[in-house]
Amino acid sequence: MLDHKILYNSESISGEYAKRDYLEGAESAMIERFGSRFKEMDILDMGVGGGRTTKYFAPLAGSYIGADYAPNMIAKCKIRYRDKYCFVESDVRSMNMFGSSMFDFVLFSYNGIDSFSHEDRLTALKEIRRVLRSNGYFYFSSHNLNWENLSDLFSFKSNKTGTDKNNGSGDFIKSLGNNIRSGFKKLRLNILNRSLHRKDFVQQLRENQKGLLFDNSLNGKASVYYVTRAEQIRQLEDAGFKNITTYSRNGTNTEKEDILNKDGWIYYLCEVDK
Repeated sequence: MLDHKILYNSESISGEYAKRDYLEGAESAMIERFGSRFKEMDILDMGVGGGRTTKYFAPLAGSYIGADYAPNMIAKCKIRYRDKYCFVESDVRSMNMFGSSMFDFVLFSYNGIDSFSHEDRLTALKEIRRVLRSNGYFYFSSHNLNWENLSDLFSFKSNKTGTDKNNGSGDFIKSLGNNIRSGFKKLRLNILNRSLHRKDFVQQLRENQKGLLFDNSLNGKASVYYVTRAEQIRQLEDAGFKNITTYSRNGTNTEKEDILNKDGWIYYLCEVDK
């Protein structure tokens, strides 16, 4: 399987990322929460990708740096924003170009931290803590291992309307073709995850509280990290973060698992304990 950096650096993916122009509900929630306070903050937008979040966070910041380890992503940002903002190539696991206690807020959106192994993830958390000032904020999203629909990613059940008898022949053929392609993709994911018993596989990961799996991200070309809320909070506390709170993908600030587990992502806001 391909390395995440190679995939993100490809023209097809970096080009698609550069076209994105929106905020997730949970990202908008941060703008609502901090508002004018961002003017007093130095912000690092790590894993900036094609600059999706730049448009919304950079104008609010006291200073702003967008960073990504994929050179082509940074090139896309520079084309998109020209000289308006600063963009640099940097790997979150080794941010040697940044001094300690340099930022007040680090944003790592779109599950960027899930591109790494468990060990590299912990290294990234330590580096993020290092570059943050005392009581600085870290905000990021991660794949939710307790997502209630996780097993459905690998299910071979066809679309409920796919074989509707009332559909015309053209619709039926189109639907059949979609179901075949979908079934092939899900079979491939099951093979990549070395398990045709999806529920058992997901349950095993949940017992471990974390793990890598191939899902529909990046067309299944690379594994991604999934983690339970409890395990992610433990990792943050061990890395030296405090006052950890969680947001659903639509921006609801909650600790209730029944709400959070309706989404495949959970957003975490925490402060550096220095």
